[in-house]
Amino acid sequence: MAWTAYGAVADDIARYFPEQQITQLTVLDKQIPALTLASRHPLSRGVAIVLVDAESQSLNLDGGLILADTLTEKGWHCLLIPVERPAVTPSDTPDAPPKPIDNTTSMAPDYDSFYTSILGLTNAAYGYAQQHRGYTFVIAEGMTSAVLIDAFQRGALDMPDTLVTLGAFWPEHDKNQQLIDWLAQSSYPVLDLNMPMLSQWQSFTADARQTAAKVSLKRHYRQRQLFPTVGLGNAGASLPNPTGAWLGQEIYSWLRYLGW
Repeated sequence: MAWTAYGAVADDIARYFPEQQITQLTVLDKQIPALTLASRHPLSRGVAIVLVDAESQSLNLDGGLILADTLTEKGWHCLLIPVERPAVTPSDTPDAPPKPIDNTTSMAPDYDSFYTSILGLTNAAYGYAQQHRGYTFVIAEGMTSAVLIDAFQRGALDMPDTLVTLGAFWPEHDKNQQLIDWLAQSSYPVLDLNMPMLSQWQSFTADARQTAAKVSLKRHYRQRQLFPTVGLGNAGASLPNPTGAWLGQEIYSWLRYLGW
């Protein structure tokens, strides 16, 4: 169940990390535990908001910790927030409990409820980020990234100083195609990471996203491909994983390009 995986990450944060590293985000009358990792550099550059997916093979809690290790060393405070995936209920069995939506599924999840959830999480994260000076940027994967791009386009969320999107997609043709224009029209800088192993939905629009950004003369857009041989970390790794730091180094390179 999606709730079980999500609940496990939230429980891990509460169980295994010291209380001073946990902040409670209030979202729709719920308390969501988020992990705070402070900058380890004398010069604080700002806050990286990392939306981690309990069921992801890339940007899960373990991958988020590896990423945060690189960013905190470079002067960024990191806020790791667990995200619950959208769920669907089979139409022919209306009384069946919701099932988790998979990154590769062709089933249509409930967009509106997921959009509302991510909106609340991100607004709460912005509230935390205001406690620190510097820039604020967001890192998100897949469907989470897709609804964020939509929210920024609508003006429902304040735009970040930059967005790092890992394989943004939505498993529905029209909305998935809209992501191409939303990214091309965006005024905030975008690091667009193409992840072929994540979902064919995002692979279908990868070339079009890059072309649209060029045609629109979008400033500060970079697309990079995360190859299947490059991992972001795994729960079984007991030693530092050199490939697991790839994402952090890629993001840091992007931030340096922006002059931060």
